[in-house]
Amino acid sequence: MLQQEFEELTGIKPFIGNYAEVEECYMNTDLDKEMFCKLWTKNPTALKEIERKTVLVRKLYEDRNSTVDFLIEQAEKWSASDLREKAISMIGEKEYIRKKIEKGYNLWEADRKLLVDFLRK
Repeated sequence: MLQQEFEELTGIKPFIGNYAEVEECYMNTDLDKEMFCKLWTKNPTALKEIERKTVLVRKLYEDRNSTVDFLIEQAEKWSASDLREKAISMIGEKEYIRKKIEKGYNLWEADRKLLVDFLRK
C-alpha cells in the first residue's frame, strides 16, 4: 500500500520516516488495505496482535515444510516407511507425491499406487 493510500483511508498523515512502521505492519498481515486501515485507526492493539500471530503462523508453516522435506529426505535415504507415513500425515498424499517428484526421488511401490489412484479420479 502506498503512503498516499494509507493517508486517504485513515485520514492520518504519518511523520516523516514513520510510514515504514505502517508498511512493515501491513506487510506482516494478510489483511486488505481497507480492513488494515480501519484497524489502524480504531483498534491498533488488535492489529498488532493480528500482525504477531500472522508472523508466527508463517514461521510455523515454514518450519513444517522444512520438517516435511527432512522427513522425505530421510525416508528416501533409509527406506523408512514410518518417516514416509509421518510426512504424508503432515501434508497429505498429493503434496507428498508432488514434493517427491519435484526433488527427483524414486517412487516407491506405495507411491506409485497413490499416483495411479490420483490419476484414476
